[in-house]
Amino acid sequence: MRKSVFIRYRKSRNIHLVVWFEEGRERTLSFRTRSDAERERRRRILLLGESAARLDCFNALSDSQKRSLHSLHEHARAAGYDPWEAVRHYDSHLKKERVRSLSVRQAVENCLQDKAIEGVSPRSLQSLRSVLRRFAGLHGDAAFAEIDHASISSFVDGLNVSLRTRMGYLTDLRTLYSWGTRKGFAEVNPVVAAMPGRAVRKKIMLAKRRRRRDQVLGVGDCRRLLDWVRGNDPSLLVYPVLCLFAGLRPEREAARIDWADVNSGHITVDARIAKDNETRIIEPLSANLVAWLDLIRSTTGNPLPLRNLRRRWDRAKQVLEGWHHDCMRHTYASHHFAMYRDAGLTAKNLGHPNPTLLRKDYNNAVTRAEAEEFWSIYP
Repeated sequence: MRKSVFIRYRKSRNIHLVVWFEEGRERTLSFRTRSDAERERRRRILLLGESAARLDCFNALSDSQKRSLHSLHEHARAAGYDPWEAVRHYDSHLKKERVRSLSVRQAVENCLQDKAIEGVSPRSLQSLRSVLRRFAGLHGDAAFAEIDHASISSFVDGLNVSLRTRMGYLTDLRTLYSWGTRKGFAEVNPVVAAMPGRAVRKKIMLAKRRRRRDQVLGVGDCRRLLDWVRGNDPSLLVYPVLCLFAGLRPEREAARIDWADVNSGHITVDARIAKDNETRIIEPLSANLVAWLDLIRSTTGNPLPLRNLRRRWDRAKQVLEGWHHDCMRHTYASHHFAMYRDAGLTAKNLGHPNPTLLRKDYNNAVTRAEAEEFWSIYP
C-alpha cells in the first residue's frame, strides 16, 4: 500500500492539492496557499505514522489474540451493539465498585454531623434529622451507594403524606445524597430521578401560595398582639416589632441581634446570625418602624438580649387564635411587597437570593389598601 504524502500544484485553478493514498485510493484536499497545504501535508504524515504504529501493535498480537478480537467483534455485531459500549459499561461498574463502602445509617449520621459543623440552624437540622433517620430506619443496613430512585420513591410513597410534605422529604434526601456524592460515597444522586415533575411542582406551589395567605396576620391581629405585649411585657416589644416591620427571622435574627445594629437609619443583620451567613442591611426603614424603635429606646433603653424568650413569647401569642410558624416574617414580606411593588427590595431586606420566588409566593397575598393600613400601625 502506498503511503506517500505530497503536494500537487494545479496552475489552471491556482490551488495546491495535498495528495495521499488510503486503502489503495488517491485522496486529496485543496488549499489556496502553499503554506496551508504544507501544514496539512505534515499533519497527514503524522497520522500515517500513528496508523502504522497501531498496525504494528496489531501485527504484534498472537494469532489467538487476533481470533479472540474477531470473535468479540462478531458477537457484538450479532447482538446489535458496539464493543466499546460494553467496555464503557464495565468501566462504570468498576468505578462503582471503587466507591467507598458506607451503610445508609452511617451516611446519615456523618451527614448530620457535617451539617452541624457547617452551621445549619438548629430548626433546619432538626427537620433534616427527623427525615433522614426515618429513612435510615428503613434502609439503615443497605449500602449507601446502592440505593436507587425506586427505593427513594417507595420510601416516600409509604408515608401517606401531602404533596408538599413529600416534596420536603425528597428535598432532604437529595441533600443527603448531594453530600454523599461530594464525599465520594456515591456516584450519582438517586433522588434527582425521584423528584416530581413540573405539573406536580406547580400544584405544590399553588397550594403553598394559598397556605401563605393563611399565614399572614391581619392588621387587627398585629395591633392586638403589639398592644398586649406593650401593656404586659414591654421589654419584649422589640421582638414582634423587628419581626413584623423589619422582617427578621424569629429564631436566628430577631432573638440574637445586637441592639447596636438597630438604629433609625437602617438595621444590620450580621453574618453570624443570618441564615445564609452573609451580612445584609435592611433599609429604608418605614416611618412606623422608626417610631416603634424610638418608643422602645426611650422606655427600655437597650432591651437586648432577650431573656426567657420562648416562655414569654408563648404567653404573648396566646392573644391570637392560632399561630403559624414565621407568620410575622410572612406578614412583613406580603405587606412590604404589596406596598412598594419592588420584589428586589423586599427580597434584599428578607435576605432572599433572588426575587423570583418571592414574587410568586407573596403576590396578591394582601391588597394595597391593607398594606397602607399595616404600615400605618403606630405606637
